[in-house]
Amino acid sequence: MKKELEAPSGVVAQFHNWQSPIRGNANPEIQTNDVWSWLIRTRVCPITAHAAAGFQEKQSPGWCFDRFGQSETRLPDGSVVYIGGEHEDSYDPDFYIYNDVVILRPDGAVEIYGYPTDVFPPTDFHSATLFGDEIFIIGGLRYPESRDEKNTLVFRLCLSDHSIHRVVTQGETAPSWLYDHQTEVDISNRKIVCSGGQVIHHPTKMIVENLTRWELGLETKSWFAADTKPFKRWVLVREDESYNDLWRIEQVVRAGRSARKDKYAEKYRLEFAERGHVIDPELFDTRFTPPIPHSVIEPDSDSDEYRVHRIVVDGVIVRIVEDMHEIAVTVEGLLSSDMLLALERHGLETYSTLEGVPYKSVHL
Repeated sequence: MKKELEAPSGVVAQFHNWQSPIRGNANPEIQTNDVWSWLIRTRVCPITAHAAAGFQEKQSPGWCFDRFGQSETRLPDGSVVYIGGEHEDSYDPDFYIYNDVVILRPDGAVEIYGYPTDVFPPTDFHSATLFGDEIFIIGGLRYPESRDEKNTLVFRLCLSDHSIHRVVTQGETAPSWLYDHQTEVDISNRKIVCSGGQVIHHPTKMIVENLTRWELGLETKSWFAADTKPFKRWVLVREDESYNDLWRIEQVVRAGRSARKDKYAEKYRLEFAERGHVIDPELFDTRFTPPIPHSVIEPDSDSDEYRVHRIVVDGVIVRIVEDMHEIAVTVEGLLSSDMLLALERHGLETYSTLEGVPYKSVHL
């Protein structure tokens, strides 16, 4: 039997004071303590941490190093710098987006630095790029109320004193709210190149795939759009722009093909029936089969992509990403106008019929 985790006596003695996140009061504030250092080494969730420390009453959110969207930057001396990240999502009582810096030294030592939110706002799914003795922190998803949706934030972490400073950027073409992207360093030209990830599209405010390669000049602090992929893209949304019912429809379809009872799927089926709508399982299965010659690319079993579907039309990949609000269609090459129109019409008709509510198409 696996032995349950037990916190060291020193951690237990300090646990009450350090069980919850604490924002910094200086730039930086040293926050290294035995509790957080133990949590960094174990990476356990707050519930496990409280049990290991023997605490009956748990405060939420609990401090945690089990995070998503946290950057990891390795320094020449072997140290690793971790910045921000989030634990779980908004539905969880321990959801929290951090604005700290954690450094693990080669000898095992732990350093933790906190910051005021007006100096360094909480961040997740940003990039962290080492350039000289600084780490440039670009973009990030962040809390919804912290997004201006028209400007990608940039900060620099000075490794000499661990202070963080806002980098005010300029440029006529700059990325809107960019996150979950990749970066490369162009040392000779002193710039950082950002590609991939997601951006908020204006004026629709929809989150879409970033198709542009952005360059940030570190001397001029200017953005430049180097190139943009020549893809066609549109999104399918309900005409009332509310969230769609695709997930609930999928549960009803799956339950109808299983011998096991699913009370939630039955609940969803009855809710659809109350408004006079019957789910069509065959239509659900054929939503990625437009009435033009195509082939289906089967998803890679090892892929971590979620709700991403691909077909090939006339040698061109068409990628359909289903989300809870919109269905994004990206054509990764050149197709005739007739084929593009057939793809768009198929999507509009299929989703409108499948959900029993009218859909519209928005070109981006």
